[in-house]
Amino acid sequence: MRSNEILPKFSPADILAKISGSEATGCLIVSYNSVTWRIYFHSGELIYAHHSLDSFGRLERHLRRLSYRIPTLTSPVRNKVRLKFENESQINQDLPCEYQAISWLVENKVLKDSEARKLVISLIREVFESFLLLKSANCEFVEQTDFELQLARLNTDNFLIICQQRIEAWQALAPLISSPEQRPYFFSKNQSQRRIYPENIEKFSKLLRGFSFRQLAVVTNQDELQIAQYIYKFIENRSVILREPESPFDKLPQFEEDKKPSQYLPEEENPINLRSAERAKTYKLFCVDDSPTMLQEISRFLDNKRLTIKAMTESKKALLEIIRFKPDIILLDVGMPGIDGYQLCKLIRNHPLFKNTPIIMVTGHKGLIDRAKARVAGSSDYLTKPFTQSDLLNMVIRYLT
Repeated sequence: MRSNEILPKFSPADILAKISGSEATGCLIVSYNSVTWRIYFHSGELIYAHHSLDSFGRLERHLRRLSYRIPTLTSPVRNKVRLKFENESQINQDLPCEYQAISWLVENKVLKDSEARKLVISLIREVFESFLLLKSANCEFVEQTDFELQLARLNTDNFLIICQQRIEAWQALAPLISSPEQRPYFFSKNQSQRRIYPENIEKFSKLLRGFSFRQLAVVTNQDELQIAQYIYKFIENRSVILREPESPFDKLPQFEEDKKPSQYLPEEENPINLRSAERAKTYKLFCVDDSPTMLQEISRFLDNKRLTIKAMTESKKALLEIIRFKPDIILLDVGMPGIDGYQLCKLIRNHPLFKNTPIIMVTGHKGLIDRAKARVAGSSDYLTKPFTQSDLLNMVIRYLT
């Protein structure tokens, strides 16, 4: 296959078979609906895949789940990796930033080689769940040999079979469930809730409050497909309603109904662990922003029984209220009159109660200087305006779950 060859017809399985058969080394670049997939090969074997929608957020979700059983993957380590690789200039621009991050974790002995391999396989599998649904796209194959550290090398044909079995399992849930990015909500006012055991009603109401299936997988430490399979019957009887994926995930192709019975068997047979919601702590969030509209939007995005939210528009009075409220997480707008977000962050950090409290700077700037100022001030992370509900929920999950 020639470098930069434009492939005339698009069939994901056929293209993968062609690359595998030719033992090509390089990157297949596929574009559809403003989303770009990049799939990397070495001598026809699959070594990595990602797409352009929140690729580092995808890695963070998988790392968060791994942290349940890998003690070295602490929250400070995960945050360090994100700050180091997500936005700053990469050492190698041709390698995906999240792949560089995984390589760094291996080199610094946070992950073993076997753990990194399983992580890479999980990431490829998730990307393939959308890639294999494409029916039309622009694509090209570019020769390159930049993957010096190959964390995994997979037989493309065998891996494709595994992915297709999983896709069939998702398709068995269509048309009621058509995407892992859909967001189930417990429809508490519906009379059909009588069909749910009373002890499960409160647990559902705590869990199903705007998290997508992907995010629920992090919260419950279970596979998103298993969660969807378990919730399916409650969607059928309208105890649970689904909202469509938030932008930009609405640009990904969705599962269509497949009449064939699924052959996919999940690795774990346990249903969704509702007990995790029962044990869940109620957290307190404090937000400071001089815009009442922004505060209302944040409160609406985080409408959740597990979060008690207090908001203020006056940064000068905020420190005293923060001391009284003792929040578990703090959101600070950068551009405020009087005391700006950076100054307020320093004041909060200097108080002994908040040495380790997550402080998130909310800013409309994406520059390196602004991020550096936030770090110097003592912030844990930053959220760039405009942000979606999914962006805000991901941030909360990252620091509170």
